[in-house]
Amino acid sequence: MTPKLWMTIAGLCLLTACGPMNNGAFGADLIKGRLSKLTGTAPAAQPAPAPVPDLANAAPGDILLVTIMSRNAVAPLTKIAQNGDTVTWVSPGQVSMTLKDGILIATRGLNEDLMGADVTRVRSALAARGGSANRTHSYLDSEDQIILRKVSCIITEDGADTIAAATGAREAVKYTEACTSPEFVFSNIYWLDTPGGTIVQSRQAVAPMTGFLQINPL
Repeated sequence: MTPKLWMTIAGLCLLTACGPMNNGAFGADLIKGRLSKLTGTAPAAQPAPAPVPDLANAAPGDILLVTIMSRNAVAPLTKIAQNGDTVTWVSPGQVSMTLKDGILIATRGLNEDLMGADVTRVRSALAARGGSANRTHSYLDSEDQIILRKVSCIITEDGADTIAAATGAREAVKYTEACTSPEFVFSNIYWLDTPGGTIVQSRQAVAPMTGFLQINPL
């Protein structure tokens, strides 16, 4: 990996770490359930450590640089499984996330995880350069029971924007997904390589306690 590319990756870390977590903030009602889980003392099984991503020799598309914006924590994630357009990634610290055509549908290993999400209509709206979409998110409550949250979203095209990519600054088309439900509101942001095209950067909501992830493919 060239020095210029290393400097660009470092710049991405700085740029993504400074974003506000609560821009389009979640409500607080779902936070209460997971707080009680954090005080438990039962030992957890220790999984085998994930491989450290080989940034120097990684092929394009094999690494994600992900920022947990509420913690200003940045980590590279390695692709570990793929089924069609659904891809699962894992960090050396065993945080994993699953994307469907670039849209977050599940996480594991965070304070509060997105257990699953139906985002089919979101991707269709992005492909159409805007529109409405319904989401369904699932979370665990304090009794480890799955709770569902139905969310209504409006996707709008915001026009051309310049983003910092691993290969340098690049032009992209920015989209905002504004979502509401009785329990919370949030806004996701996507940058696509062309109008309605491939997601090349995003800021996506996980859950009320965890906040947002900034996702940059390398």
